[in-house]
Amino acid sequence: MKIIGIIPARMESSRLPGKPLIDIGGKSMIKRVYESVLNSKLFNKVIVATPNKEIYDHVNEFGKVIMTSNNPLNGTERVFEAYKKLDSEYDFIVNIQGDEPFIKKEQLSDIISICRKPNQICTLIKKEKYSKDLERKSIMKVVINNKNEAMYFSRSLIPYQYKKKNYFKHICIYAYDPITLKKIISLPPSSLEISESLEQLRWLENEFKIKVKITNSDSFSVDTKEDLILAENYVN
Repeated sequence: MKIIGIIPARMESSRLPGKPLIDIGGKSMIKRVYESVLNSKLFNKVIVATPNKEIYDHVNEFGKVIMTSNNPLNGTERVFEAYKKLDSEYDFIVNIQGDEPFIKKEQLSDIISICRKPNQICTLIKKEKYSKDLERKSIMKVVINNKNEAMYFSRSLIPYQYKKKNYFKHICIYAYDPITLKKIISLPPSSLEISESLEQLRWLENEFKIKVKITNSDSFSVDTKEDLILAENYVN
């Protein structure tokens, strides 16, 4: 099975502008992500997809990168645009977020392990006991059914008043086959997606299944100044 890892990255983050090039412990965030994915040796190819020349020039110094359009694309749309520019086809595309500088090989291996058709979309979750930190809006929570499929994602704690039990935290990495990816990027924004600012709700509202696997490995996205402080503390 041929698998490609694509890392979308752009400068125009609303919460933390320019974050792919932000230095974390002497290395840019995007370089940390790229090296973690490449060094896992789990992919036939790894590329960064970006609309920004600053990111393109930076990544070109150490890895493979594709320039995408300046259209206001989300990460999933940017991954598909980059995929269309490739001269090879792959069985599955893994979308690794450009703001996950501490993504682990175990997580990448976990998601690849469920990349089997007819799974439409795959992602990871991690069981977490309640803590105040879990209430941060940058940490997505998810509830699942008894088939290990996502039922709903939220920035709020779900289920409601569940503090004495475990939650599932979403690890923001996705895998899809090219046909499914083409279908979901053509969907219009949905009401739940707009409410939560989470595009995966668009897929659920349109009856796509999202297969999940529970991983034991943790990581976190750097999406705010608060997250950046946590990241700097993590490497120091």
